[in-house]
Amino acid sequence: MNVIKKLGTVIVLMSIAISSSAFALDKNQKLFVNLTSNEINRAAMAISYSTKVLTQLEIPVTIYLNVEGVWLADKNIPEHKHVSGKSLKEMLSGFMKAGGKVILCGMCMENIGGITKDEVIEGVEIGPGLAALFAEGTTVLSY
Repeated sequence: MNVIKKLGTVIVLMSIAISSSAFALDKNQKLFVNLTSNEINRAAMAISYSTKVLTQLEIPVTIYLNVEGVWLADKNIPEHKHVSGKSLKEMLSGFMKAGGKVILCGMCMENIGGITKDEVIEGVEIGPGLAALFAEGTTVLSY
């Protein structure tokens, strides 16, 4: 009976070691989050998930705001608080303070949002975001 317990323990420990190495993170991974919506729950999910990946897994994350998502970067639009107690702008600012990158689609900013550069919240870059999107090892999520 004692041999069976020891054998079982060895099997469990080997399983843990094998699964840990199988799920080890590749330090070349990157996450690109395409956020096309300013709907509070969808946007909050995208920003929260991005922040967790950035801070807990230490994977570089870029959030790309386009289509209706551009309004998230307009500092003049008032907004409601999410159930987390923070506004989406506060969540975006926290993400950037943690080291995340936010890029605003310049074409969508002008044509859909009617936003000028002066109206964009601090820290948000304006540009196409193509380098981040097509970087090797990049996973893309779309909200």
